[in-house]
Amino acid sequence: MGRVLPFLYAAAPLVGALITLMNGVNSRLSNRVGYLVAALVIHLVGLAAVSLVLLVRPEEKRPGRLPAYYYLGGFVGVGTVFASSYAFSALGASLAVAIALLGQTIFSITVDATGFLGRKKFPLGLRGLPGVALAIAGVAIMAENWRTDVPAMLAALAGGVLPGLSFILNSELGRAKGIFRSTRVNFIAGLATTLVLVAALRPPLAVALPAIAEAGPVLATGGALMGVAMTASMNFIFPRIPAFSATLLLFSGQALTGVLVDYASAGALDARKLVGTLVLLAGLAINALISNRKKTAPPREP
Repeated sequence: MGRVLPFLYAAAPLVGALITLMNGVNSRLSNRVGYLVAALVIHLVGLAAVSLVLLVRPEEKRPGRLPAYYYLGGFVGVGTVFASSYAFSALGASLAVAIALLGQTIFSITVDATGFLGRKKFPLGLRGLPGVALAIAGVAIMAENWRTDVPAMLAALAGGVLPGLSFILNSELGRAKGIFRSTRVNFIAGLATTLVLVAALRPPLAVALPAIAEAGPVLATGGALMGVAMTASMNFIFPRIPAFSATLLLFSGQALTGVLVDYASAGALDARKLVGTLVLLAGLAINALISNRKKTAPPREP
């Protein structure tokens, strides 16, 4: 396990980078065909892809039963999409992302402190507060302006909390049932939820089908394939490192990739996002150093 941990800490930011790229592809698809139709396409393609993986690389069925709520990661994921979409449209990207990150931070600290859903406890001591303060400061720096819109701010907080909950549910299911089997369950639950919404809201599917064809194979399948890779990776990483560290590492990859994408599209760096990311990373470094000192410190003599 000691050899695996450095790999996990290095891999988490790469998964964060993948999330940014996936969100970009899914956003472009949604703009072409609408959010509900895009969600339907993403879950259909993702389910087909992970089912193909399981045909090529079957996972052994593991005995034992889990509580039903462990199978709801995909349902929670659909909630994340709609909460984030509403927050982005009402607050703007910078403020919505900042509040979501605040929600992620608070949720992950709570999970580590309480051992939520049977996870290993990683209590945050007083010495870890400076790192947390820096992380929150980094979030605040990222927001261009703060304005009061309570429903949208609550949606943005939900857009931060729900992914963390989804990661926990999926990763615990992955530990019990297998990484790709749990990923398939995630897409089945997400697809079932999306189908209920489609049946209730009845989007114009006949009009959307030509738009999907016009979007091309990269937009139609790219986000779903990246979603399979992201979910499977998090099913492996999340149970093995503290939730707070996983959250900050994921965000570092997301934010740095976002800065690079903005630079590639606009030809200029977003200084505010870059500074906020660096401040947040400083908070992560402080917490990592404190955690390492706790592990290497000799036990006190009675």
